[in-house]
Amino acid sequence: MLLTLFWFMVVITIVVFFHELGHYIFAKLFHTKVEEFAIGMGPKLFSIKGKETEFRFNIIPMGGYVKIAGEEIENELSDDPKMFYNKKPWQKFLIAFAGPLFSIILGYIILSISGLLYGFPEVKIEEVINDSPAYYAGLKPGDVIKKVNGDIVFDSGILSYAVREGKELNLEVIRNGNKLIIPIKPKLYNPEYTIIFKTDNNNIINLKSKKIKSFNLNPPEKIGEILPNLEKEDKLILELENGDKIEGKIEGISISESRYAIGVYFATFSNIINKDIEPFKSNDIITNINGNKIKSGLDIITLLSSISMKPEDKMLTITDNKIEDFISGLDTENLNITLLRSGKEQNIVISKSEFLKILQEPQVLKFAFDKWRPKGFEIITVSIQWANTLLKAMVDSIGQLFTGKTKTTEVLGPVGIAGVVGQAAKAGPEALISLIALITLNLGIVNLLPIPALDGGRIVFSIYEMVTGKRTNPKVEATIHTIGFLLLMGLFVYFTYNDILRFFK
Repeated sequence: MLLTLFWFMVVITIVVFFHELGHYIFAKLFHTKVEEFAIGMGPKLFSIKGKETEFRFNIIPMGGYVKIAGEEIENELSDDPKMFYNKKPWQKFLIAFAGPLFSIILGYIILSISGLLYGFPEVKIEEVINDSPAYYAGLKPGDVIKKVNGDIVFDSGILSYAVREGKELNLEVIRNGNKLIIPIKPKLYNPEYTIIFKTDNNNIINLKSKKIKSFNLNPPEKIGEILPNLEKEDKLILELENGDKIEGKIEGISISESRYAIGVYFATFSNIINKDIEPFKSNDIITNINGNKIKSGLDIITLLSSISMKPEDKMLTITDNKIEDFISGLDTENLNITLLRSGKEQNIVISKSEFLKILQEPQVLKFAFDKWRPKGFEIITVSIQWANTLLKAMVDSIGQLFTGKTKTTEVLGPVGIAGVVGQAAKAGPEALISLIALITLNLGIVNLLPIPALDGGRIVFSIYEMVTGKRTNPKVEATIHTIGFLLLMGLFVYFTYNDILRFFK
């Protein structure tokens, strides 16, 4: 807990310092008075008095701030040209914009450093789905996708963005050291509904490939309308075309909307233990779990649903009014795991809960892909493309939040971010560096939102003044920003509350 708190404070201080440095530099550039530049929060620990600015080091070593004279109206207005509200609109625009700009620039720099030090992961195909575009295009397990439409692919997200548009793609693929160009047309897949339910019927063995006659006494075509309105403990009634009737109580629901896909699973983790963690040893190869053969990390991921569910729980996936997949919770508390250790087969018995806890450890399994390092100036172009992809993903996520596609309960607050930082710190410097880049890019994007109290709110006022030629009343603007700040504090409390609730789920 203390280690998580320490790294959280370090990360937040780094990203906030560079953000505030942007405001400070541009404020001084336009001869705006900066009263304080503080590192940390709370009461002052000590300070260094500059010619005009007091550089404070506060007692809580987390975050920081810049206090620019005239941003907040504490006294009567003055004619002092050093006041922020007396600056020209374009100068106020640049002072406000500099913070997000420096945050984004820092993200680009950190990603370049990360790529230089650690390289970029290959996007490697683990499995090709039968009867899919990838299958008919000739893609094979082990293929490494190097480029899509000429853009370097260092993350499966880049390929996902290209795929979701539904247009034909040209993939540059490396297979056994040879370069291939493979055209592929994504397929539009219908919505997919996954339901976890509890039932007293122990005779249900496998419902896979069974067609649905009715769903909760309605035609199966109504699933898409009914399912979003159901909650945990609601009744589930399935009538199948073969006459079987399944009843239970809903435990969880997941809905995948209609989307374009090419039909591959990408390599993520292998089935090889990465570090000593009792009862496993580094380089142990997991080959079997409770009679299920394990050939790759994908096999472990597939089996995790059964392991994490209770014996009375069932999970089914419905597509086109047919049950595409069906999984039952394992009816045992212990797992019999077969592994290879130094070439010799060994058996381990471990509880399901302990095994799940081990898999939650950062980098407990080795990656199932290699890394590649750009050459020369390619590190810059690849890092820029990487950052551009992350920025686009963040903008899309924010857009989904405002359109309701993403729930506010899914947004991490400070407690949730602290937990992620702690996990990244445990995973090692590479993960921590990448997370710092992600957070600083996110800080830059969020602060550009046109919300009062954020930099984006001040940018809106400055643009208004530039377009109309009219000066906004500084007191009115300060009042609006104060109201915005209070609303943001309310959101801060709300997201923190959601973070705390996650601990009890």
